[in-house]
Amino acid sequence: MTSDDQKQTPDHKNRDAETMKMLGLFMGILSLPVLLATFWAGMPFAMGINFLSGLILLGVGIGFYLRGKRLTH
Repeated sequence: MTSDDQKQTPDHKNRDAETMKMLGLFMGILSLPVLLATFWAGMPFAMGINFLSGLILLGVGIGFYLRGKRLTH
């Protein structure tokens, strides 16, 4: 690849950052019903699984969002 080819390749950093932020928000919102379902689970094991799954989804969502914010700066 020559230097002329590198000049012509588009920079998708802004597009990728917006995608990461939107995906992070989606995962964060998706984690809320899972965390709320913890209180309606009848068995303690199910409550633990719901809580852990919700925390993982929330953590992934926050990670994606922060990664997207970092790409824009």
